[in-house]
Amino acid sequence: MHYDLTIIGGGPGGYTGAIRAAKLGLKTALIEQRDLGGTCLNRGCIPTKTLLHSAEIFSARKEWESMGVIAADVKIDENKIYERKDKIVNQLRNGVETLVKAAGVDLYRAKGYIKDKNTVLAGDTALTTNYILIATGSKPQEFDPNRPLPGIDEVLNSDDVLNAPINDDNIVIIGGGVIAVEFASYFVSIGRSVTLIVTGERILRALSTDISNQLGMILKRNGLKIITSAKIKRLYKDKAVIEVGGGEQTVEGAVIAAAGRVSVLDCGLENAGVTYGKYIEVDENMRTNVNNIYACGDAAGGPQLAHYAAAGAVTAVEIIAGKPKSMDMSVCPSCIYTQPEVALVGKTTAGETDKTGKFLMGASGKAIVGGLNRGYVKIITDANDVVVGGELFCLRASDMIGEVALCIQKKFTAHEAAAVIHPHPTVMEAVGEALEDVHGMATHIPAKAK
Repeated sequence: MHYDLTIIGGGPGGYTGAIRAAKLGLKTALIEQRDLGGTCLNRGCIPTKTLLHSAEIFSARKEWESMGVIAADVKIDENKIYERKDKIVNQLRNGVETLVKAAGVDLYRAKGYIKDKNTVLAGDTALTTNYILIATGSKPQEFDPNRPLPGIDEVLNSDDVLNAPINDDNIVIIGGGVIAVEFASYFVSIGRSVTLIVTGERILRALSTDISNQLGMILKRNGLKIITSAKIKRLYKDKAVIEVGGGEQTVEGAVIAAAGRVSVLDCGLENAGVTYGKYIEVDENMRTNVNNIYACGDAAGGPQLAHYAAAGAVTAVEIIAGKPKSMDMSVCPSCIYTQPEVALVGKTTAGETDKTGKFLMGASGKAIVGGLNRGYVKIITDANDVVVGGELFCLRASDMIGEVALCIQKKFTAHEAAAVIHPHPTVMEAVGEALEDVHGMATHIPAKAK
């Protein structure tokens, strides 16, 4: 079979690219050896958010009585949570497959492997192709491949956690990044005793100190124990031996290693002469050093986010089809689904000539009604009043960050963006108030002393 475009990997990047390519008139093959939807749908975004949603509802029981809801003997059934998770994943996966087939994409259920720059093997089937898009995604990583960690093979990783409930009242999570913190939030919310062991000085080191410290305090109040600046000595499936402050201690519980993810690159890149290291090197159009081969998503570095992978795939496919680019890859929001949520886009730290507007959620009527009025919305503008960044730490932050991203991408000024009427009562009003505060004009922020 000969194709205009052959895509290796059926995750958010791969299937989005395949559907877009078919709609642009390219004869397209999509090769996926596992389930369509990739890590995000099957072992990442959707499963974790399903678990976190159930945990959020259960955790809210502490506030029910004050809200006039009386429910005695409330229990949680993790088996039911995981059954619902599987049902949702299956529903969405079947939907993706229907969309791929409806677009006219040829789907191959096999491992994709590059034989040369114009030939891809789908298992034993050879496909000739004008272009190749690599969307092979990522997998859980060990802490440092150059320094093997004793016992790392004995403990659970993120995929294991999402496969089935953990039957242990005590949970030990190794890591301080997004995956580790979201898992910690889930297990604490359903009543487990959780210890988060962090090798650095604080959780979420890539984020601002404000968010790291505030979220850390909230999680601790909810019962999470956080051990920072720890050195991992030895891991077992039911305990971790660590060194803290020069002394050794053992933390007992089911151990989960949540150290992030690394690119999957075992697809014959060397056969086509594609340059890669920890990930595949690409230019602003997602093109590799080989003119007809492109890469996107986790395989190509950059933010390990499903929407970034999808945007990269669309960019590559549009270039291949001879169309103008529609995506702005420089503006990409990221979210963390804790309580409160965290959402970021653009600059999160103001420069010397920048201005900042900030609204505290304690003044948000809708947040108070929802019982989660902690956190803030921060907007950053440059010297010309153009919105260049946003940092949201609040209820529904993930649902609101898109407005800030739009402001950045379209280069709206704070004055222009604040002129949009935000409905009341909504959490979204906080964005409008933060935009107004850039010029000290917010209604629900006390006037600054003159």
